[in-house]
Amino acid sequence: MVNKILKKTEVLRGFIHIPTESRFELVGSIHLPCPTMLNGKPARLDKYGRLWSPYLKNRFSIGTRIELTKAENGYQVALSKSEHKSFISKMKQEEVMSVSNDSESETNVYYKVLKGDCLKYLDDGAINNIHLTFLDPPYRQGKDYRFFDDDQPAWKYWSWLKEILHKVYDATASGGAIYFMQREKKAEHVLKVLRETGWKFQNLIVWKKKTSAVPCAFRFSKQYQIIAYATKGDKPRVFNKLRIDLPTLPGHKYERENGIFLTDVWDDVRELTSGYFAGDEAIRDDKGNRVHTQQSPVALLLRIILSSTLPGNTVLDPLAGTGTTLVVAYQLKRNSIGIEIDPEHVKVIKNRLKSLRPADDISKYYDYYRFTPNLREIWPVKRVITEQRRLL
Repeated sequence: MVNKILKKTEVLRGFIHIPTESRFELVGSIHLPCPTMLNGKPARLDKYGRLWSPYLKNRFSIGTRIELTKAENGYQVALSKSEHKSFISKMKQEEVMSVSNDSESETNVYYKVLKGDCLKYLDDGAINNIHLTFLDPPYRQGKDYRFFDDDQPAWKYWSWLKEILHKVYDATASGGAIYFMQREKKAEHVLKVLRETGWKFQNLIVWKKKTSAVPCAFRFSKQYQIIAYATKGDKPRVFNKLRIDLPTLPGHKYERENGIFLTDVWDDVRELTSGYFAGDEAIRDDKGNRVHTQQSPVALLLRIILSSTLPGNTVLDPLAGTGTTLVVAYQLKRNSIGIEIDPEHVKVIKNRLKSLRPADDISKYYDYYRFTPNLREIWPVKRVITEQRRLL
């Protein structure tokens, strides 16, 4: 095993220069250059004793102390024990809130709100064993974000997302899921970058919006967003087949006594528009302006978390925004980690979690999912709401 501190060129270009005194221990009499593996990823050793891999590029911070060891099928690299302890200590200094479940549960759930760049936290390896990630990034539409360049070149934007997806994949438990939301016109890029980072595509969910779109001169106007659902491995570790109490549609003669199974077209969840339909759920400042124009609705995250997790699982939102993912996960008795770079949004998330608003209460949707066979197992509640409520 070799301990060393990574230099700037190693971090930026994606290699580890094996020290001369450790060359025999780690390389031996192998004829160089040659292909090898690093943490299960393709790598190569050049004639100068440098271990190269795309896996390494920008994975660790400059000046990070790492441990490199020879493994049966190649090499293994990880943070040194002292570096890992240092990062854990740093995370503990961030706000971490633990909340006891109701008397029906034997476990506790926690949520962590981390302030800063998500790549920094994902880089250092302290976030792991994630069961579900919700990824809803800025869409590169030229919006005025305080800590994000929404006008950056396309290649830079997709490289950034690819790095996030790659690191989330490494932090995800086998069979864990990701839901990646984007504009409909970027579906090709979304599927490509998921495939290149190891994710197994499962569904392209169409989230149909309620509001009408602005007409276009040379193509059909849009009325939906996409949500790509993918897993780490061929099959998900958890997938709960939800049944919803969808109202009888025009042209259908009979009502469905037991609801219907959820499909990949979601047209029963209303978006939080900029106007009247945003309702009380949209978070506003003292002047009535929206705090975050891309705030996701509680009903959307409820469906995603219910579908792909169990109580006690851990949910990650690396671009947490106003914290809807954490708000829903907490009510469903899931652990959650939210990372947000904007300090003002971090304050919003913490305040939202400390005192849940009526608009954030998910119990109003319980009856809508009541035909789901294992609902009481995946949605632990003290009481069952008997009043009929629909999302439409």
